[in-house]
Amino acid sequence: MFRYYLTVILGGPAVLAAIAILAGDMSPAFAFFAAYITMAVAFAIDAVVALAVRYLLPKRWMDARLPFWRVHRRERGIYVRLGIRRWKDKIPETGGLLVGFSKKQIADPKSPQYLLKFLSETCYAECMHAISVLAGFGVIPLAFSALLPFYEHLFFFGLPVAVINAILNLLPVLVQRYVRPFLLHAYRHYEKKADAPLSPS
Repeated sequence: MFRYYLTVILGGPAVLAAIAILAGDMSPAFAFFAAYITMAVAFAIDAVVALAVRYLLPKRWMDARLPFWRVHRRERGIYVRLGIRRWKDKIPETGGLLVGFSKKQIADPKSPQYLLKFLSETCYAECMHAISVLAGFGVIPLAFSALLPFYEHLFFFGLPVAVINAILNLLPVLVQRYVRPFLLHAYRHYEKKADAPLSPS
């Protein structure tokens, strides 16, 4: 699954550098350096957003039972028409590596507490990636605008990298919103057998 992302992450800047060399009359060394540094800045922005969401936002906000996180049936239908069932498992899942909770598989599908934790993690993931879709455009003024004419930086590196970053972050948002209703249905089914409603841990 990671090979698709690696192809975009490693190959995308190379394509941008090649275009800059041909159309912008830049030296190959500078074009490749600028392309990969701009991509690195975009990932740095994503990392800052992820840390801010994880450690600054209250956990109670990441309760999938809140109306804010509700996913309507029509919205799920759009995801189905987009073929999400075919490609959702190809989206890298880094929760196990970063926070010790993997969303790749449902390890304990009959545990309300586990399902509620899983639901909370989908909220965290959606929030992180959704903010990163917009925050990634901060790469435009941050990366190499001081070393290149602004229009060259914007069209050869800043804007293309921001768009690539937005797409890479948007896809996980769609996956979280697609799977959440199924998890919530399972949680409510097994939560009925519990003595009291649970709180996300």
